[in-house]
Amino acid sequence: MTERGIEPSGSHGSALSNDNDHLHNDNPRAPNRSSRSNSSSSWKRYLACIAITSLCLIQFGISTMYLTTTENANYSRIMDLPSVQSEVQQTDGNTNNDRSSIDYFINITTPQPLPTLVHFDPIFLGGYRNQHMRFVAFVNFAVENSIPQLLLPSLRWGVGQGEHKGRDVPFDYLFDVAYWNERAERAGLPRLVRYDSSVLEGRRRRSGTTDMMDNNNKSTTIACFNTSSNLYSGLDEGLLRNPNTNIRRVNIWDEIGRLDGYAHCRRLPPSSVGQQEQEDVGDEFTHLIAHGGSKGVGRLWADYNAMQRRRGKAKQNTTIDNRTITIHPEHLPVERTINTILRPSEAIRNAIQSAIQSSTTAQKDQQQQLRSPSKVLALHPRIEHDMLHHRCGRFMEQNLTKIFDHLRGECSHNVELLFLAVNIELVMAEPGSSLGSDLRELALENAIVLNRTRTYGMFGNESSVGIPMFESGSRTAENILFPEEQPTDYSKAGTTPRLVSSKSLGITDLVASIVDFFTIIEADRFVGVKGSSFSTDLFSVRYYMGKRGNYILGPEGVEELVGPPPSHSCN
Repeated sequence: MTERGIEPSGSHGSALSNDNDHLHNDNPRAPNRSSRSNSSSSWKRYLACIAITSLCLIQFGISTMYLTTTENANYSRIMDLPSVQSEVQQTDGNTNNDRSSIDYFINITTPQPLPTLVHFDPIFLGGYRNQHMRFVAFVNFAVENSIPQLLLPSLRWGVGQGEHKGRDVPFDYLFDVAYWNERAERAGLPRLVRYDSSVLEGRRRRSGTTDMMDNNNKSTTIACFNTSSNLYSGLDEGLLRNPNTNIRRVNIWDEIGRLDGYAHCRRLPPSSVGQQEQEDVGDEFTHLIAHGGSKGVGRLWADYNAMQRRRGKAKQNTTIDNRTITIHPEHLPVERTINTILRPSEAIRNAIQSAIQSSTTAQKDQQQQLRSPSKVLALHPRIEHDMLHHRCGRFMEQNLTKIFDHLRGECSHNVELLFLAVNIELVMAEPGSSLGSDLRELALENAIVLNRTRTYGMFGNESSVGIPMFESGSRTAENILFPEEQPTDYSKAGTTPRLVSSKSLGITDLVASIVDFFTIIEADRFVGVKGSSFSTDLFSVRYYMGKRGNYILGPEGVEELVGPPPSHSCN
């Protein structure tokens, strides 16, 4: 958990607090090979959890506008809580416009008997933004193969390293599913749908020369998705859920369809296999199409890099204020659109807004002369110990004293608050033996400077107060409430689900990365580093949202970024 979205190690930093948010080193998702509940009633309990979460949160009444159709559209602020009543009526005619209601969620995630893409890996691999990049590649695969639906329960985000390795969390907890589905069709993206075996699975019955779904005898249907484990059926769950298993060394695709009765589950996209070939599998039929990774960094990572290469290598230089600026090519339309409709869940959005509001309010109480609102500079320096000897580190200035010196001038002009997106706990930790003597000395110096900045502010000291620094990250994330993981037995209907914190679920670091990311999106200026997928994605999202004031930090200093960033690469 030491790395904030850097390949190829696949770890995922976050945690801005120095509080210890680790729990026990146990695996909360024990293997379950036997239960294959195909009942759609399980979703009602699951959706009840989501509804109760929304109702327990403080609503911030912020309206927004929504524009996503063209490259040059003025993108809405992702963090806003929009009034979608009119949009819902236009989208589906549903008279129930309460977005937190169970019925609305069921309606908007109802699957159709159409090809549906399933992510067959237990989780998306890597740190938060590396997982996001794989998700982008996954969605792009669906778009390119005309697959109109993504199976929501198969999209699980995970903790890949550290004490909480093996923990995972549903897509619904982290992101706003209703917001996505309300816009997906118009944006040209697939919908997120729940699993309903009566719609997505069945046996064939012959009607003349036409193959049709026969759902009358569901007891004999072999389902290709296991609702008790949220894994594609026929996989060795004991192996894949074991925290000691390195998923990067398991070719999961080779395991699909090997068990008796599951051959039909190894289905390829419609553009890759003819109808006759699909018929030859037998009477069992599924609309589910499995897709995901393989050994190493995985297929989705390779696919995402291929998307970046397709942006084109053509760069152009322009002169602004007597400076030569390099303009990089735009991203592909799919990725640009995803960045406009994938926003945090209401629980996380509210927590971020509350943290920003409380930080700026506290600062105004101390310095009444500040304007309203306070101007925030966000900095992602990537000085955790693992990066000090990482191959991507050569692109970065790793001395925090020099970093702050680079920020004097234009970057910090009229700035009133500093948001530092760094894993403070890891920076403050004792340097490990893997660091050479020079790097250990640098790590100790960075810890001292960071601690002084937390006390006196950036550019501050014992005799002069600098720009105050505020923290969010794990301090904000660990107290966000989510529904407790659902049990395998869904027969006990009507019970009230218990809300637990992300700390209790062991997902604080993942949630904190999301908090960091979208807090930085709200900042007036952002300074990030080349070689970090976290910084690179922030440059991209802020650019397409129309947020200027983006700067790349390197050993030579700070350079303003005009246009989209270059592709993420350590080469």
